[in-house]
Amino acid sequence: MRKILLSLVVCAVALIGQTKANWKIQYELPKQVKANYETPLTVKITGADGKPIAGADVETVLTMVEMDHGEFKEAAKQVKPGVYESKQKFIMVGAWQIEVRAKKGAASASQKFRFEVKE
Repeated sequence: MRKILLSLVVCAVALIGQTKANWKIQYELPKQVKANYETPLTVKITGADGKPIAGADVETVLTMVEMDHGEFKEAAKQVKPGVYESKQKFIMVGAWQIEVRAKKGAASASQKFRFEVKE
């Protein structure tokens, strides 16, 4: 019980100073996405003023909607200001959740999207 309480305190302290950013997060995949092939996932992040958010730490996370195969995390690299790319592999056909997590300084934002892999 003490370890659980300590863990909660550590998490709370870690979240202090974090600010939920008012960022717009969009993703883009190629027109054709096939299961078990490496797929580029492009993420665009802009601020409330429409300007690109450059220099953020961005991660893409895939999870299956109807099955528990765990999380497939991949760091995204900035390819131009406000545009980030990761390579992900959808391991099978079906409904997937794509979560984009972004952090820059004390500001952070995340967005979840649903995507259907059909072949």
